[in-house]
Amino acid sequence: MIDAKTRLLAIIGDPVEHSKSPAMHGQFAELCGDNMVYTAFHVTRDRLADAITGMRALGIRGLNVTAPHKFDVLQYLDEISEEARLFSSVNTVVNENGRLIGYNTDADGFYRSLLRAGITIEGKDVLIFGAGGATQPVCMRFAMNGAKSITVINRTKERAERLRDYVKSAIGYEIETEMKLSHYDVVINTTAAGMHPQIGVLPYEDLSFIDEKTAAVDMIYNPWETAFLELARKQGAKTLNGLGMLIYQGILAYELFAGHPLPENAYELTEELLCK
Repeated sequence: MIDAKTRLLAIIGDPVEHSKSPAMHGQFAELCGDNMVYTAFHVTRDRLADAITGMRALGIRGLNVTAPHKFDVLQYLDEISEEARLFSSVNTVVNENGRLIGYNTDADGFYRSLLRAGITIEGKDVLIFGAGGATQPVCMRFAMNGAKSITVINRTKERAERLRDYVKSAIGYEIETEMKLSHYDVVINTTAAGMHPQIGVLPYEDLSFIDEKTAAVDMIYNPWETAFLELARKQGAKTLNGLGMLIYQGILAYELFAGHPLPENAYELTEELLCK
């Protein structure tokens, strides 16, 4: 029951109407008996500063930050965790008595989802489509966890090259921006291709190199199976959508909001809820 002591959590982004985060975090609060509610705010780029000011003014306890704000939000925060600063990406903001602290739970959330599905990165050749806000943290996590090679392909090559240069300067790992191998062990889509209104769109024209030795992963979870995953499945690949990443990054974010751990069965219960 909402009362004067209820703390507010929310997700901000553009678009945000498709988000399952309100349902997920609502269940987290219910599991723990926390007096918190979670909603979604559509925030365009030109209103981001206003939204963060509003977080301070209204005493909003926590925000999840989704595209396109994960980099731009850094400039409005009082403190940024070491990992989020290294990744240059914040997806979680916690309000500690008016002091706004930024964290990144995307990279660890995504990595945990891969491990849960039996997909390993160490010693593997990884191909990533897209160089947006979620890609840089994932690249750096993969590099730090022993990927043999990482190749990032983006529609605008200059953006992939900027990502390459940043990772090189930050941790000394060399990312490729052109496909030089005939086979990749793990192929990941981080773009919006396949999500409404781009239903049926592929992130790359020629995916014939994907086969039964490939793990194909999409960060999109709505629709459940994108055109990319459908094609990969038909070519024999192991496939995984973005639901696991959503749940794991959400668990990590909620624990920062609440200041305590979730029950061990939180993942299974949340997966059941979101798959209904």
